[in-house]
Amino acid sequence: MIRNYLVVAWRNLVRNRVFSTINIAGLAIGLSICGLIYQYIQFERSYDRFNVNADRLYRVTLGNIDPDHSQHTSATNHPAVAPAMKADFPEVEAFSRLARTNFFVSSVTLSTQDKKGNAVAFNEEKMFLADGPFLTMFSYPLLQGNPATALKEPNSIVISEAISKKFFGDEPALGKQLSLNREVNLTVTGVLKDVPQNSHLSFNVLVSFSSLSEKWGYDQWRWPEFYNYILLKPGTNAAALQSKLPAFIDKYLGDVKREYKWDIHMFLQPVPSIHLTSNLALEQDTNGSERVVYFLGLLGIFILVVAWINYINLSTAKSLERSKEVGLRKVVGASKRQLVIQFFFDAFLVNFMAMVVSAGVLVVAMPFFERMVEKNISGVLYEHGLWANPGILILAVVILFTGTLLVGAYPALLLSSFNPAQVLKGKFYKSASGQWLRQGLVSFQYMLSIFLIAGTIAMYRQLSFMQKQDLGYAKDQVLVLKTPAVFDSTIMTHVSWFKDAVGRLASVKNATVSNGVPGKVLLARNGARRINQAPDADFACYQKSIDENFLSTFGITLLAGHDLTKKDVFVYDQEAPILINEIMSQKLGFAKPEDALHEKITFGMGPRAQHGEIVGVVKNYHQVSLHENYTPMMFINPEFFSFNYISIHLGNGNMTASIDAVKKIYDEAFPNNAFEYFFLDEYFNRQYNADIRLGSVFGVFTVLAIIIACMGLLGLSIFAVVHRTKEVGIRKVLGASVTTILALFSRDFIKLLLVAYFIATPLVYFAVNRWLSSFAFHISPGWDIYVVPLIILLIISISTVGFICFRAATANPTNSLRQE
Repeated sequence: MIRNYLVVAWRNLVRNRVFSTINIAGLAIGLSICGLIYQYIQFERSYDRFNVNADRLYRVTLGNIDPDHSQHTSATNHPAVAPAMKADFPEVEAFSRLARTNFFVSSVTLSTQDKKGNAVAFNEEKMFLADGPFLTMFSYPLLQGNPATALKEPNSIVISEAISKKFFGDEPALGKQLSLNREVNLTVTGVLKDVPQNSHLSFNVLVSFSSLSEKWGYDQWRWPEFYNYILLKPGTNAAALQSKLPAFIDKYLGDVKREYKWDIHMFLQPVPSIHLTSNLALEQDTNGSERVVYFLGLLGIFILVVAWINYINLSTAKSLERSKEVGLRKVVGASKRQLVIQFFFDAFLVNFMAMVVSAGVLVVAMPFFERMVEKNISGVLYEHGLWANPGILILAVVILFTGTLLVGAYPALLLSSFNPAQVLKGKFYKSASGQWLRQGLVSFQYMLSIFLIAGTIAMYRQLSFMQKQDLGYAKDQVLVLKTPAVFDSTIMTHVSWFKDAVGRLASVKNATVSNGVPGKVLLARNGARRINQAPDADFACYQKSIDENFLSTFGITLLAGHDLTKKDVFVYDQEAPILINEIMSQKLGFAKPEDALHEKITFGMGPRAQHGEIVGVVKNYHQVSLHENYTPMMFINPEFFSFNYISIHLGNGNMTASIDAVKKIYDEAFPNNAFEYFFLDEYFNRQYNADIRLGSVFGVFTVLAIIIACMGLLGLSIFAVVHRTKEVGIRKVLGASVTTILALFSRDFIKLLLVAYFIATPLVYFAVNRWLSSFAFHISPGWDIYVVPLIILLIISISTVGFICFRAATANPTNSLRQE
């Protein structure tokens, strides 16, 4: 019996080749999109779950509410937090702290000597101090060394496989020496397998915490710039431990709370949730978004539903031919149950073939999709191949049978329920319920298409706005060189000579050194207030070290006062000149930038507090992306300058020749150093990579969804033409023109489009404004977001419907009137 059902289903498939191809193609596209989105979601949700102790790992974050009710929550915390929690709470099994080395030493370089005695040195930004238990708490496998002891002793360093090859080639690195900034000699005690992409921590080098802790005093309740991780004992209730933290804060930070009137909080963040749910200050890297993941999941479901809707519409369009088959089957004794099973087998065969085609499409499309989203999904999730993953197979089976039931139910139950005599006459087409269902399905397709087109336009406009927005400084044609990796006490003399020599090049406008460039998150943060104010007036500001050429090199506007000069050197423990930005002037309580000039401020806490005199106020500029608002910033020219970057503003001309000329001077000023550089505009725009990826994915899926929706229009157009063939013939006999007939058919679809438009527009307004609110600086939704989708769908609808209806309108009316 089953064989008979399959044979009949196959014959129907072959006999209606055009409809079958459209059905299978539409479902295959929908299934492929759903499969790609599913894998992307699985990848995003897999972050940090490779850790054996993932369910017991927590990050302790810090938040405080200032007296002015401004709230600040950071991914980092005081370095003394984790050790104190281990001592006070028996629930804590182990702890480890991470600290960026380039927070405490601006220039982070590793160096060694090759076999010929030549210096080999590289700048390394992904470098952290880490406590000994880190490698046993987390599951980052070592290729060489013992994870239990690799970070235990002072002057130990663990490097990634890539760093090992960079310094030592294919030779074993264990036991070899590396120098940190030519000050601290470190012994390689471990070589890590490169950190997987689905880790919220991204690092290449780990230095034992004890190597520098005595020098810097890292075990104190200050400098809240450390990532604190704890491992809870099995069976521990994290919520119960969280409830003990207020008393813990009062014990160790009670004096600070009372003096500064801060409302301090600490939170336990499950490590596997960090990537999708955490967007705090000083995150180690750019995290994903749970909202985006849910949205893409809904998008995949909607597109698959649209593909199923198309099957229903196309099946309905062909039901006129199948109605006679149904009538004859009933006349010769076929039961309703048998007819229903037959239609379900038809649907199963189409869905199965679409699933097979989709599997092939997934294999071909996956590399392109991975390049689009810049994720190594296959390498991380499917070590043994895509189809060896049980999740994919289970999902495929669920979708196959769900699709079979959903798309087979309507034609099966509808056609099998009519009286044979009525079915043979085709009178079931006058069913009002069937007509309303088909129209409702097409309206839903229109609504989704309007939503997707509007979303694509909004994303494109916002991304264009961010990339073209005046950032408050010059970022085009700014060449940024990384800090020389090999240097000595004469480094600033060499830097001065280099800047002078480069400045004499005809292609160079200016050059500056600084410990940060626009587009890089600033790490140095202090509390600041006017010198005559109480401690509770403190607010957070970022500190930037610059030289006297910084403002002129980047074209930053000075609103009041004067720029820093060579004489305006900031000496610690002495009052010295500083610059502040506009927002910091306002936070200090000055109505106008001019009012801030020559006023004194204090910044820092306790015995390390410093004093400065404001000599200038600069216009706000975007240090980071337009996702973030302006933040208070202060600029100093320190006596002992430590810097990360040399920035050179190039003029118009041959860029390659300009870079070659700069390199020649660089090699002379800093021998034995690699010439490492990037362009500031490209570096700054990297912050928008996640938005650009989302926009690309959204745009591609929008186009594919519209193609699928067009197939639905095609199906309904065919249904309308087949159903109204005699009507067309009669109208032509009575003198109706081709244009009139085309307008007659198009009118019904335009009505559906307008209904969908008026329903979808408020949803579009809400969704677009909600998405834009995630940016501190954003566009205002314009008329194009609401009007262009309507115009595009009108053109598509008229073109699709017109193509089908034109044939009926130009056919000989005699032939159509002969039909029974």
